[in-house]
Amino acid sequence: MTLDTAPSPLRVGILAAGSHPIQTIYLPALHALPKLYTITAVYFAAQLQEPAGPVPANGTATASTTQNPDALLADPTLNLILNFMPNEYHELYTIAALQAGKHVMVETPVSLSIPSARRIIEAEKDAPNGARVFVASARRYAPCFEDVFKKEVRSLERIHYARCRMIAGPHVAHTATSLRVGAGSHEGESQGPPSIKEVEKDRIRRLRGLLEEVFGRDEQPNQERIALSRFLASLGCHDLGLMRDTLGYPDAISNISVNEPFYSALFHYNGAVVDGSHPHPFTLMYEAGTDCVPRCDAQLAVYGHTKTVTIHYDLPYARGQPIRVVVETADERGGLMQTETVSTWEEAYQGELKALYAYLVDKKAAKTTARDSLEDIKLFQTIFEQYDRQCGTIRTPLG
Repeated sequence: MTLDTAPSPLRVGILAAGSHPIQTIYLPALHALPKLYTITAVYFAAQLQEPAGPVPANGTATASTTQNPDALLADPTLNLILNFMPNEYHELYTIAALQAGKHVMVETPVSLSIPSARRIIEAEKDAPNGARVFVASARRYAPCFEDVFKKEVRSLERIHYARCRMIAGPHVAHTATSLRVGAGSHEGESQGPPSIKEVEKDRIRRLRGLLEEVFGRDEQPNQERIALSRFLASLGCHDLGLMRDTLGYPDAISNISVNEPFYSALFHYNGAVVDGSHPHPFTLMYEAGTDCVPRCDAQLAVYGHTKTVTIHYDLPYARGQPIRVVVETADERGGLMQTETVSTWEEAYQGELKALYAYLVDKKAAKTTARDSLEDIKLFQTIFEQYDRQCGTIRTPLG
């Protein structure tokens, strides 16, 4: 049976490094759409350290669990693989699933380097059964983002300024999206049984290979660039993807600051964003970082002359907090007037999964494809290159 003739619901296999985003976010979202998805098999890499509990499929049934990801990829009954393995394994398991004729939803970013992303795109072209790649980025599927925020931004006569901020404290959702293996790690330093040490050695080797593609084989990246790359590939990609979806790709980047664990940059736009208007250049300030204060201050704000439009959101995979769009204008007497539109986290993730099904089964267009995610990786590369140029001409504590 080919994917094109596969019955509804799609049969899902899950590959994940840990259980948090799957158990707390995607299992409830998938279970809420029983006509679209059935969870069939699950692999948690954390099983090497601690056993995972039973994973419900539909009703009282439970999905099978395996300690061998290759067995899951080879399962002929599966239509769709959710690839939530660490970033350095995105290419490996996405291409393996495509070659097995299975669709893939891979966590953003699609990979860490431009050549790696392009290898995935090439594999998708030749995949049996028309298998396709979809990149998970649930914020961009929240109803209030597409139906309210983007429409309000497009209605602005002119954009004067924009700001994208993500400053967050400790949260289990944050550790789940962070790379935990540094490029400077040494083989054999991992603790635990031999199986764990071998896994860590393989992760380090793969990460080093991807970083060589990013920074060059003959250049050893310094700690600042490694820290920046790790941040962009964990939290930053979610912010920048939302920014691109709203305002497009920036025309230039300047004033990059790397003061680990805080980062900032200025993104410059020529102004061709608002429909039907004459181009007016504007600047977006991107500021992000992590600390030990337990809160999340995250938003994308766009300032016009008579209106400010802001979307507030939480950390990726943090359940419970809604996504809010706030529109601020002046009332008839010159006072502040605010309107607020809210989407729950359930609506965002279910919206993403509905878009995924429409993309795979109904052949509708999707905005979070592998090619779209490649634009995030190109933006990462542009940031690295500008940071190098800046440190060569501007003396800073890091330069």
